[in-house]
Amino acid sequence: MNPVDLRHLVPPEPMEIILDAADQLQSGQTLGWILPHHPTPLLPMLTAQNINYRFELSGDGGVILYINKA
Repeated sequence: MNPVDLRHLVPPEPMEIILDAADQLQSGQTLGWILPHHPTPLLPMLTAQNINYRFELSGDGGVILYINKA
């Protein structure tokens, strides 16, 4: 799975894209996005939707956010 680069978008677009995708996420599916920084405001919203998340460093100062639904 190749994460989608959202670093070129203006806030709150990346958060809206991720939340929309989380609403449609199927059990066992994993999605990923490259972000310019750690999306702290987004995390409680994902938790409230019972979405698991993890991060990796992108190697260029950003982060890669992966979400899934168990």
